[in-house]
Amino acid sequence: MLKRAIILTIIFNSIILIGIPAGHGYGIMILFELISLPHIIKNGIYLQEEYPFQSSLMLMTLFSFIGKLISIITLFSKNILSKKNLIYIGLILMLISFFGVSYKTWDYDNFLFTITFGSGILFLICSGRVFYLINKLK
Repeated sequence: MLKRAIILTIIFNSIILIGIPAGHGYGIMILFELISLPHIIKNGIYLQEEYPFQSSLMLMTLFSFIGKLISIITLFSKNILSKKNLIYIGLILMLISFFGVSYKTWDYDNFLFTITFGSGILFLICSGRVFYLINKLK
């Protein structure tokens, strides 16, 4: 049951809609991860003052990607409860990325915030379920 909850958490984190200000549209979290990872590898992490949202978006998608990798690694363990700390770290990284992206969209537009936060509600529910199941199955 815990493995299914972790898989659903990863899936729902991947389909969070992120609105880009200035009318550039929307994208899902996994798309931004795939776009920003080569850019981060090539140029490194730097924060641009003229484009604060795009710079922080790259950092938040990096946190999300690392959290997903950690969560996927824990799925291949025989005894998943022995990897409980890794599950916590993965979920916290994904939550930081979600709240970071939501907070940054709040600075630009309330509608962007509503779309981003609203599309992440299923992710929040599933991550809460994972926390509950870990504490219940001790």
